[in-house]
Amino acid sequence: MPKYEVLARSKSRKPEKIGHRGLTFRRTHRCSAPSRPREGALFFALHFACTVRETGPMTAQYRVQRLRLPSSVQGDDAREFREFSDLTDAVERQIWGHDDRCSPADFRLGVWRDTRYELTSLFFVRDGERMVGRAWCQLPLKEDLTRATVRAEVLDAYAGRGIGRLLLAAATEEATRHGRSVLSSFTEHPAGFDAGAPDAVVPSTGTGALPAAARSVAFALAAGFQLSQVERFSELLLAEHDAGWPALEAAAAAAGADYEVLVWEGVPREGREEMAGLLSRMSTDIPYGVDRYEAATWDATRVEALEEQLADAGTLPLYAVARHRASGRLVAYTALWIRAAKAEIADQDDTLVVAEHRGHSLGMLIKLANLRAYRERFPEARKVITFNAEENRHMLAINEALGFRPAGYDGEWYRRLA
Repeated sequence: MPKYEVLARSKSRKPEKIGHRGLTFRRTHRCSAPSRPREGALFFALHFACTVRETGPMTAQYRVQRLRLPSSVQGDDAREFREFSDLTDAVERQIWGHDDRCSPADFRLGVWRDTRYELTSLFFVRDGERMVGRAWCQLPLKEDLTRATVRAEVLDAYAGRGIGRLLLAAATEEATRHGRSVLSSFTEHPAGFDAGAPDAVVPSTGTGALPAAARSVAFALAAGFQLSQVERFSELLLAEHDAGWPALEAAAAAAGADYEVLVWEGVPREGREEMAGLLSRMSTDIPYGVDRYEAATWDATRVEALEEQLADAGTLPLYAVARHRASGRLVAYTALWIRAAKAEIADQDDTLVVAEHRGHSLGMLIKLANLRAYRERFPEARKVITFNAEENRHMLAINEALGFRPAGYDGEWYRRLA
């Protein structure tokens, strides 16, 4: 029996990588942030000022400012938010050269709002009038109460001026102010580097590697972070591979004859309690490196809150679930997140088959059902993107059979504060 039959969290979570750790789960894409102005000390006017020396004799002063979320994307108070969203897209494009990992502004506003499960603080730096760097700090409120997820990013044209260090200091200060002693972060790397190079940075898992010469890797190491895990970022071009699905479906259906597959647009009220149990299992069954997260506790209320958050973000969660015919219990699920303003690309979220029901090709069966549902409901459907731990060979094999191909890798980093 395979060690894992789960797909790790979607990396559209972590301000660009949303997920299920709180309502969201790190990564993503993949985190949530203020739904209203925060009161008291939690929303004090945070300004870090620092003079940094450039390559020449001149000095420049940069100030970190906190982003306030507007009531709507089109509101009179949304100009700075839209600029921040555009900066986020620009950072993704400079890494990847395309928009696949970018998100619509209304999606970001919906998933960056604070919830009872997470708080997120967003920061930025300007050079003159231009916003040139951003950072964030995500604080889980139900589990991992010693942890914060942080990240700092700067446009290439402004690298080397100390802006990234300044932004990371602001995010770290936010974490320590809330009593957090473990920092998580991630870096992004397009495919094409030599993972076998002598100086490649290898994670605690011993599987996969990152290029030592990458600026983000050097930045993480200099900031005291260690590499816990490498995740593969894969893409599936639907039109190029769906001709091979019927044979896969036939084989999976024969192996899973004792199970019924259902497709849901969102979790129906009557299914929320069982789905909560599966989501709780998901938080413990995924592969981790040395930096492990605590088990998440889900209930029907938390599932409902996730549904409401996604609706607010203009996003449809499309689920395929497997029900065991004899017991009537849900034993597997997979989810695609489809954003209304970018429906041509879907984010593969979690996939889980509970341990007692593995070995029946349920992972393949439910993923195929969901891919077909996506194509049927969205004629513009073109691509699916997903993330898997590089050591999760079983799920990688399923995805490869479906037609997923590596597009890059993400490094999962951690730092324990003194």
